[in-house]
Amino acid sequence: MSNRLKEYGSQVLNDYIQYRPTSSSIKPVHVANGLFRLVSGESYTVDALNEWIIRWKQGKEVNPATEIRDKYNDAFDDNGFDDDEINMLRYYLNIIFNADNAAFPSANNTVLTISSKTQVRGSVALEAGLHSFLYRILTTEVNGQASPCLELIKEFLENENDDLSRIAAPLTKFAKKKAHDQTAKTDLPMLSGVELRLRSSFDKLAENEMFSGNKLLTLERIILFGCFAIINHLSSKVLDLSSEFPVDDRVPILIDADGGLDSVKYASEETLVVAKLLIERFFEKGLEEILSLENYDTFTHEEMLVRINDLRLEESSRRTSNREEEEEKRKSYRALYLGYFEQLQDPFEAFIKASRFKLFADEYDTDPSTFISTFGGRIALLAPRAQGGKRKRYSPDPLIMEILLLTILEPGRGLTLSQFGQELWNRYGIIFGANPEADYEKLTNWKVTQNTPGDLAGDLAKNAEKIADTLISMGYGKRYADGVTFISLRG
Repeated sequence: MSNRLKEYGSQVLNDYIQYRPTSSSIKPVHVANGLFRLVSGESYTVDALNEWIIRWKQGKEVNPATEIRDKYNDAFDDNGFDDDEINMLRYYLNIIFNADNAAFPSANNTVLTISSKTQVRGSVALEAGLHSFLYRILTTEVNGQASPCLELIKEFLENENDDLSRIAAPLTKFAKKKAHDQTAKTDLPMLSGVELRLRSSFDKLAENEMFSGNKLLTLERIILFGCFAIINHLSSKVLDLSSEFPVDDRVPILIDADGGLDSVKYASEETLVVAKLLIERFFEKGLEEILSLENYDTFTHEEMLVRINDLRLEESSRRTSNREEEEEKRKSYRALYLGYFEQLQDPFEAFIKASRFKLFADEYDTDPSTFISTFGGRIALLAPRAQGGKRKRYSPDPLIMEILLLTILEPGRGLTLSQFGQELWNRYGIIFGANPEADYEKLTNWKVTQNTPGDLAGDLAKNAEKIADTLISMGYGKRYADGVTFISLRG
């Protein structure tokens, strides 16, 4: 890819989404580490805790108990531990602090479960700037105020009275502290569209969590919602950038209760496909804005071919290159352009699509649409959870449903199931059948219903009943004799 086009790609990512979700290895703990570091303004070395957790490398013991005892003698009481006791303790520490499997023999890239600021480490590549996007959402002033989430996170990270922080304390005392810049930017653009809706959700979640008394659960909820927010933003932002969408439209997220209704299951899979297509359009919109500044939108078909032939195609950041490879890349680029041009008969649009494809094929380990499949599985938003060839659908774990509920409801204010469904649509584009006819119409508008098997309209109502049953079993709903279900926070 040419250096200039790399710059285009970088500009698109920086100007339009502020983060680089281009790895399938990103995990929620990476998001947590980056965000917590920005909020607390501190990070610590995690070498001691990491050496206890990691005992093996490629089947060979790298940190035997005898070395652990000698190196961390100050961590033991006067009675000490024998080797078996040390190794058993290390086994349990691994389960607790390596829950996301993000620890490695070298601490350079390790990110551990975080219960306090002492487990926050410096930056790692897999954070991918995701935390900066969330931090911007939280720090940008709305009605003259930053999000209450910031103070809540900082307060909980300072508090080390929870069980996990006390367990880690004998080892985190070996850590070295480093300060990080917390300077707030004063030139941040005002939030609007999907970003403003997500900020409102963060604020409501913080308000509902302030008196929960469960620090660890609150931090988990904030991070899981942050991960959902990244996915929702990626798929929805193009609606804010393009005039072809009505202002009140949303990208549909059809939640499938349990996979038991084939029509709902299929339609949910299709809404995930829609989201991925709109992510591609998001990046194309960015390229369109940038390339228009250099008058690419005025090029004829012949001029565009000349431009492609004149581009200097450098070696990819992931491959070595020679002159023959450069020409092969040029042929591939030209073929992509010609293929899109044959379909679209628009040289600028064809060039945009070819450039977007080449940027992600040649420069990154994965593309954002693949990223949301793997990342969505990791936060239990999508099913099946594991990576693989099966089609994924929106089928969130009850914890995710609980978090979404906490971003909308207020204490003492109940909503009917229908009202709750409308709130979810307005905020996130979520559909689950609470308003079957309206939900079916929304899916039809997005061309999701065309090939759906069975009676989708009827099955949407059944799906809503299953979702209601789940919320009732969690203590967030009540069904009355007249069949009306009310959703509210637990008293």
